[in-house]
Amino acid sequence: MKKTILYGLILAISILVPRAWAEEPAKEGAALESEEMIMEGDHDEYVFPSLMPELSLFGGYRYVHSNGSDRVDEYEYLHNSWPLGGELRAFKFPHRFHLELDIKNRKDFFGDVGYAYEDIVVFRGVTRSLFHNLDNILLIDLDPATPTPGVDVRDGGEKYGLQAVISNASLRLKAPAYPLHLYFEGMQVSRDGDQQQRDLIGAAYFNNVVRTSQKRDIDTKATTQTVGTNGHFGPIEVDYAHSEKRFTVDGDDVMNDLYAPAGFGPPIPPPLGSTRNGGIYPHDLVPQLKSSTDTVKIHTSYTGALVAAATFSKTKKENRDSGAEADNFLGSGEVSWIASRDLSFFFKYRQAETRVDNPDNVEFADVCNPSLNATGTYQCTILEAISKIVRTASVLARYRLTSGIVLKGEYTHETIKRSAADQWFIPLSSQINTVSLSSDIRLSKQLKANMKFIHKSVQNPAINIDPHQANEGHISVTWSPASWITALASYRLASERRHSLQFIDITGAEPVPVDSPDNRNDRRERFLGSVSLFPVKNLTATLSFFYLHDKQKEDLAYDDSAPQLLFDSGVTNQSTVRNVSVDLQYLLSKRVTLNVGVSNTDSKGKFHPSDPNLMVPVSIASFSELEMRETIYSVGGEFDLKKGFMLGTHYKYARLKDLADNPYDDIENGEAHIFILSLIKRW
Repeated sequence: MKKTILYGLILAISILVPRAWAEEPAKEGAALESEEMIMEGDHDEYVFPSLMPELSLFGGYRYVHSNGSDRVDEYEYLHNSWPLGGELRAFKFPHRFHLELDIKNRKDFFGDVGYAYEDIVVFRGVTRSLFHNLDNILLIDLDPATPTPGVDVRDGGEKYGLQAVISNASLRLKAPAYPLHLYFEGMQVSRDGDQQQRDLIGAAYFNNVVRTSQKRDIDTKATTQTVGTNGHFGPIEVDYAHSEKRFTVDGDDVMNDLYAPAGFGPPIPPPLGSTRNGGIYPHDLVPQLKSSTDTVKIHTSYTGALVAAATFSKTKKENRDSGAEADNFLGSGEVSWIASRDLSFFFKYRQAETRVDNPDNVEFADVCNPSLNATGTYQCTILEAISKIVRTASVLARYRLTSGIVLKGEYTHETIKRSAADQWFIPLSSQINTVSLSSDIRLSKQLKANMKFIHKSVQNPAINIDPHQANEGHISVTWSPASWITALASYRLASERRHSLQFIDITGAEPVPVDSPDNRNDRRERFLGSVSLFPVKNLTATLSFFYLHDKQKEDLAYDDSAPQLLFDSGVTNQSTVRNVSVDLQYLLSKRVTLNVGVSNTDSKGKFHPSDPNLMVPVSIASFSELEMRETIYSVGGEFDLKKGFMLGTHYKYARLKDLADNPYDDIENGEAHIFILSLIKRW
């Protein structure tokens, strides 16, 4: 099949190349004529202006006071700091240099450096860091009188957070006076800090269950290195790239805990300890990963009415801990045809193949006494991983009905074939058909609208959250009735329906798939409204409103060792978010600018089970019930002090409120005050 795709794309390109090549002589003649004009002195050579370097530096102090939950300002490092930074721009042809540095604190910073020599050498490096405050969810023992299930809280009072640093670097080298490039790209994403780890210890799910929370050190790095080359060869452009990716773990790559003997014990066989002896066992391993990818891209000239493009990519992945391997192949092609000024067609084909090879079993040892596993008693049999081939074909038409109305229609057909899927109770094949219609309408210079409708039909969906049918509609309107007002409104509605869910009944000797009695329905709404006003001179006001509502209704199945599953029908799970914000900017004078902002977000979520077994000793719904309010006030200003000096101030007050006052949720009240004073000097 790969050869068929390759031959077809080569044939398409071979047809389009002569058409594009036929246009080249005219362009070459025009270029020669232009060169002759320069040689004869009919055209003045452009001389780049001499520009003085621009430099700015700033420094200041950031004061922070907070109490309660650090999630009150989720992405702020809530400690005092000394912000500093600056920017330098220098241009002296053929050299260009740019440096920007903004250090907010030791966990939050940004840096950008770039250098170019004509278009022969182009380099850029960007790094950014952000701190994320995490939850410490308190585990509650609802029935302390019984030994199982129990609770073991080892991290009481701990505050968790992770610093994420993303760094990118790129270098492009170009052959002088010829469109041939060699490029290098690198990217690293690191996460450092600590977070909560929650597990079932005791004897795990067998007996004497103990829910445990403890601290886990996180120190991971995901690096990507790419080297490639591309060039224009007559009417075509070719690009080849090789990438290497690594995911390494330097923190707690695995946890080790003491587990009690596993077994159900008398009077229910097997006897206590027969399933697994007690000891220290590893759990929650974060694996080391690596992969390599080779990619070839080719396309014809974009100047003709016919354009063809093709991409071929092959990736090999490996789990360095388990030994699992995966080979991925991706081949895609696209042909676009501009039939007339008003009508265009786009044809696409994509084939993705994934073949996974995993070990048949994995042994886990008793760290206290490895000899207990001498006979391989603690072997875990692993099912064969699912491999699949996904073929996707689509055709899109674009038609300009009038100067103000553009219509688009697209049809996509996707087939998925899987191997070894029946062992996972997943269908061996699926088909997805998607139809979308959209339009861009300019009713007047002041009023524009965009509408889109998508219908999707799925045969044999793979997992329970995949629908049999899905519909989605989107409409957005932009209105500018006067120079002092601009309004935007956008609404999106998605509805999904699945005929029944499939659960696996493991109460018998062999697992048996069981269908739920009712359907699954999913509804998602999004609305965004924004108005920008210029009511008086020097005053800008922006008001916005955002609404989100998700609602799923489905059957849930429970297993209490009965001969059959117990169904709780029509369980509703819903969440609602409302955000209102106001931002004002006022130019008090040529030297003074003031900014004021207010943002309020109300969030609410809950699901509603009805099975009586889930109501005692407390309703299980109470653990997911959430109702909170997040409010942020900000005030700031910039004051020009003359001679290149500027004084900046910014104050932010954030407040988090648990409106439900639910003792079982993970929301705690909190508030934070952040004040920043900075002095800026520009040359």
